[in-house]
Amino acid sequence: MTFNYSSRFSTESLSLGDVPDQNGRLFFNGAAITDLSNVLICGASVDTVRQLFDGIPSQRMLDKLESHIQAKQDIISLYDVVYDVLPGTIPRIPTLSKVVYKDSTYDRWHFTRMGKNSGYRYKLQNNQIGIVILFGSFYAVLDRPGQHLKIELSPHFIENHSTEEVWQYLHDSQHAISNLFLSLPEPKGVAVHLACDYQGFDLPVDFIRKFTTSSRIVRAYDGVSQIDISDLSESTCTYGSESQAKNYLIGKPVSIQFTAYDKGYESIKSDKIDYFNHQWGQYTEGEHNPNAVTRRIELRFHHTVIREMGLGLGLTFESFPDLIPYLTDIWRYGMIRNRLNQDKKHISPFWQLLIEDVKFFHPSKNIQIIRKKKESVDPIARNITSIIGNAITICARKGMKTNAFMTMLRALPIYPEIIAYYKRRGLTADDLKEQVHKGLLMRNLTGTAA
Repeated sequence: MTFNYSSRFSTESLSLGDVPDQNGRLFFNGAAITDLSNVLICGASVDTVRQLFDGIPSQRMLDKLESHIQAKQDIISLYDVVYDVLPGTIPRIPTLSKVVYKDSTYDRWHFTRMGKNSGYRYKLQNNQIGIVILFGSFYAVLDRPGQHLKIELSPHFIENHSTEEVWQYLHDSQHAISNLFLSLPEPKGVAVHLACDYQGFDLPVDFIRKFTTSSRIVRAYDGVSQIDISDLSESTCTYGSESQAKNYLIGKPVSIQFTAYDKGYESIKSDKIDYFNHQWGQYTEGEHNPNAVTRRIELRFHHTVIREMGLGLGLTFESFPDLIPYLTDIWRYGMIRNRLNQDKKHISPFWQLLIEDVKFFHPSKNIQIIRKKKESVDPIARNITSIIGNAITICARKGMKTNAFMTMLRALPIYPEIIAYYKRRGLTADDLKEQVHKGLLMRNLTGTAA
C-alpha cells in the first residue's frame, strides 16, 4: 500500500525554524500546502454495536413469545419471565442504574414476529433504552445450538453507559439479556460502526475518482431526494439532492462499508437534532456551530471482518469488550483502506487528519492490523465453494427455496466434507444455510440466476 503522508506544522513551530508539529494543522508535501485550521472534529463515537450470541433458545422464552403472538400483544415485558422463575425477586438491571419493576417503562418492548428475510423469528425493540433484540435464527433448529440472538445497541445507549455496564446488561450478569433468551449463551461475533463528525471541510467534487477502495462497482443515485441505504448491497453509490453536497455509500454490508453524509440533515429528519447538537457541543467544549453543516464519516465493520482482525493479532474478537482497547487502530485500518488521495503519491491531508487525530476511548496502540482467515488445509476447498456457488446459481433460476436447497445439499455424499471445511473456517452449518439463503435471494434480485 504505497502512499505518503504530509509533514505537519503549526504557525508556532514554523516560527521556530520549520520544526514539525504532529498536532499542527498546516500540511506540507511535494504537491501542495494545505491549511486545515478551520476543520473542527465534532465527535468520535461508536455509532452502533451488533453483538451475536450462540446458544440454545430458552423454551420458556419461546413459549412466552408465542403466547403473546396468540394474544396479539405487541407491547410486552421481558422480566416477567424472571418473576415466574424467581417469585418475589426484583432484578436489578445494572446499566439502567436503577431497579426495574414490572411496570417500569424500561421493561416495555415492542414485539413483532419477523419474516425469513430478516434471518430471525422475533424482534423486540425499546427505543427509550436504545436496544433492538433479534431472536430465533431461521437458519438453525430452535432446540439446537446456533446463532440465535443478535442485540443491536444504539449510539445513546453506548454513550450513556460504561463498557462494564453494557456487558453486564447484555451478558455478564444473572438476568442479562443473553441469559434470558439462551441456555449457555456464548458471544460469537460483534459488528461495530465507528463514526467521526466534523465541520469545515467539503469533500471534493471528484471524490470518487480520487478515492481508493477495494470496491469495484459504482452506482449513482444523484438527485434522489430520499433513499433508504440501510440494506443496499451495491459496492458504491452516491445519493442526495441538488441542494446538498453528495453523500456516499461504498462497500458491502458483509465487509467494510464506508459512508459519508450530512449528519445534521439526517438528525433533523429523524428528530434527533437536539440530542446531537448537545453531544457535539460537549465534545467541542462549545465550539460546534449548530447553524453550520455537520457531516459524518462512518466505517461499518462486519463481524467476520472484526473476527479476522483478531485472528491477525492472535486475539479473540468475539465480544464488544474485546474491541475497546483497539477501536482507534480499527478506525485507522478502515480509513487507510478506504481513503481519499490528494494525488498519485499523497494521501489527502484531511484524511491524514482523521487518521491521526481521531480517537475512540483509547489512543491508538500503533499496531499493524492484519486480517487473517482461519486457515484451510483442505486442497479441495476451492472446489467445494465452486460446487455450492454454481448450484445456488442454477437452483435460483428454478425458484428453489432455502430449505429445499439444503435438503438437496445434505443428500450429497460430500456433505460431511462441506461441513468439515466450514468448521475449519470457524463457521457452522447455520452459516452455510445463511449463505445459501442470501445467495438465492441475491441472484434473483440481481438477475444473475443461470
